[in-house]
Amino acid sequence: MNLLITNSTESSEASRILIVEDEAIVAESLKDQLINLGYQVCGTAANGVDAMKIMENSDPDLVMMDIMLDGSMDGVEVASRIREKKRIPVIFLTAFSDNETLQRAKVTEPFGYLIKPYKERELHTNIEVSLYRHRMEQRIKEHERWLELLLKSISDGVISVSLDGSITSMSPVAEEMMGLSENEALGHGLQEIMLLDETTKHPIVQDLIDQALDGEKVACLINENPVLISHQGHQIMIDAAVAPIFNEFEEITGAVLTIRNVSSRKKAEMELREARSLLTNLLTPREKEILIMMVNGSTTKEIAYDLDISPRTVEAHRKNMMGKLQVVDIPMLIRCAVVHSLVPLDQKGS
Repeated sequence: MNLLITNSTESSEASRILIVEDEAIVAESLKDQLINLGYQVCGTAANGVDAMKIMENSDPDLVMMDIMLDGSMDGVEVASRIREKKRIPVIFLTAFSDNETLQRAKVTEPFGYLIKPYKERELHTNIEVSLYRHRMEQRIKEHERWLELLLKSISDGVISVSLDGSITSMSPVAEEMMGLSENEALGHGLQEIMLLDETTKHPIVQDLIDQALDGEKVACLINENPVLISHQGHQIMIDAAVAPIFNEFEEITGAVLTIRNVSSRKKAEMELREARSLLTNLLTPREKEILIMMVNGSTTKEIAYDLDISPRTVEAHRKNMMGKLQVVDIPMLIRCAVVHSLVPLDQKGS
């Protein structure tokens, strides 16, 4: 068994490289080259089985892999297993450059491909480019995972569209609101799958998208409360906002739409309006006149004089209002009138 795990005392910052090569002389030469270039060789293996064992006990940053290995697994199969388990970049080494070998190697998505004999500069360049590419891919994947978690954690639905208005992505919340999966929606026009109640007076969403594609950041300031109908028939009231998507050249490449389920809020507002209406209807016209004057700072005597009634009558009306509105004193009565908009604040008693 030709297996060597190296415990190097070199700087931990040096990239760790695993060599998988069945020719001992070639493996030793490659090891010397890598060390001279400033890398750390964390192990060498002459076959696929040994390579996988080293992978379990080591944490290489890159693998130099001979395609034509002896044993039950060739280099392509070993690279495929490494890709499945660790996603570590692999550079293939081979003395063969025939098309069949190249096609087999492509399946494993290698980061590099060196034909023996190779120059040290070629070796160095391939390793540095592969390590840099791998770091960039990891950053992109981390960003994608972060973005996915972010989209899952917010309560708004998020939908992105291209310049032609076709959907390019949907968050899980948007999928739930629309009653449609992202895969089902991709490529379709937003107007085609975003169903709004027929009572909506004009194409609100499309207007917002058009404004965003013109470079504006806009919100849905609509009084009619658009109703979204999911593909399962569920209905929710929504608010919407749209912003343009820019690329690195500050060119608009699409738009992102956020939709918020405001059904609970609208229901609460409706219930509040109904409650205020009930409270208002509890009062007689005379009581409302008196309450208006109280809110505007009139005294009992002033109210009595202006309405041509006695102070006792004013006090009786006031007592009745306190009972109806379930408040215990005059300040609470006035506060109730103001908070619940029971009287207009700009009127004076006549």
